[in-house]
Amino acid sequence: MDVYQKLQERLDSNAAGAPAAQAFSKILRLLFSPEEAEVANYLTWRLQPISKLAEKTGMDSDGLTAMLETMADRGVIFAKVKPGAENRYALLPTIPGLFEVPFMRPERNPHLKELSRLWEEYHGEGMSNSHAGSPTPQMRVVAVNETIPMVSEIIPFEIVSDMISRARSISITNCACRVSVNACDKPLETCFSFDDMADFLVERDRARFIDKDEAVKVLKMSEEAGLVHAINNSEDKLGVICNCCGCCCTLLRGLTEIKNPNAIATSAYVVEYSPDECISCYLCVERCPVKAIEENEDLVAIHKNDCIGCGLCVSTCPTESLILQRRETPPQVSPTGKELVMTVLEEKGKLEAFMTVNQE
Repeated sequence: MDVYQKLQERLDSNAAGAPAAQAFSKILRLLFSPEEAEVANYLTWRLQPISKLAEKTGMDSDGLTAMLETMADRGVIFAKVKPGAENRYALLPTIPGLFEVPFMRPERNPHLKELSRLWEEYHGEGMSNSHAGSPTPQMRVVAVNETIPMVSEIIPFEIVSDMISRARSISITNCACRVSVNACDKPLETCFSFDDMADFLVERDRARFIDKDEAVKVLKMSEEAGLVHAINNSEDKLGVICNCCGCCCTLLRGLTEIKNPNAIATSAYVVEYSPDECISCYLCVERCPVKAIEENEDLVAIHKNDCIGCGLCVSTCPTESLILQRRETPPQVSPTGKELVMTVLEEKGKLEAFMTVNQE
């Protein structure tokens, strides 16, 4: 087994998945030199200090630190550096991680076109279904704030602006999906990360810090541009906010193109339609990112089973013919990110492999 096959199997132990495929083998060879891939095979999903990694690899600390720092700067591994403490390093999953980071600063990516082509091929070869290969989705839609009915029970983890207020640090950068696929002219700088990941991306000059006021403004701009808010599927805190378009987003295309219902969880809401007030402007048809609304003679037809509850149709309906209503059985949300990961690993049959890597 060569170092790249070994690395693929190691990455596949994560909840995100990394199934074997010719396209992914080529991606790994673009992202990692053979020497870097060999060192990456000593990393785990937990941060490890440089002293432990030097012992495991048999390399001297200074040379190993230089290599790992170079890899972290390129965004192919995760790093945590604090003054007065040892540098610590860990693997990055495929999504979010190895796919996104190289596209955050596309002008620095010498393999941009080739990586774009290979990731697109890889998503079709199995990455999309692997990521969404469990009944519990890892990401979920949250509705546009202004479209949530005030008569419904308001739950803090369903309000994205409320979740932002809990964050210690916030970063924003380019949307990897739109940079990679390049199928629309929607805004690019709409991808949020929080806390440790935000710190890492800013330290490596892959993102910039923003405050909570600017974050709310970006959310509003994204809504106006017709982008869907998608966040990690847990109640406790934000890891990421993706602002997704239907033509480029890996998650939404998992629903519409790959036809995997577990690609992303819907919000707790679903659209309701009152045809009496409808003026057939068809703005809602244009705005729906999953084609759950279509023209129907002089009105529109709503396919509720396809509705993800994003609220983009509601926010632009001039006659309030469309409203969001709470679903009778809203999708369950994991209490914590850790519980979400453990649930997905168990459902995918990967828990043992994940634990084995982390115990090394």
